[in-house]
Amino acid sequence: MNENKLITLTDASYILGYKSYRSVINLTNEGFLKTYTLPNTRRKRVRLSDVMSLATPEKINQKKSD
Repeated sequence: MNENKLITLTDASYILGYKSYRSVINLTNEGFLKTYTLPNTRRKRVRLSDVMSLATPEKINQKKSD
């Protein structure tokens, strides 16, 4: 994985399991993620590695077979 790869807030929200990118904005406002702006654009990005460090695997409930 490229440590410095920047992704959109929408992509970050998908990875983290949120329905909206606004939840990622809340994480940036609270200091959990740092935003970056690329040249010639106003859209903010976050580092993929930072998002992955916040992500936790979802547990899947498996039924026990009798």
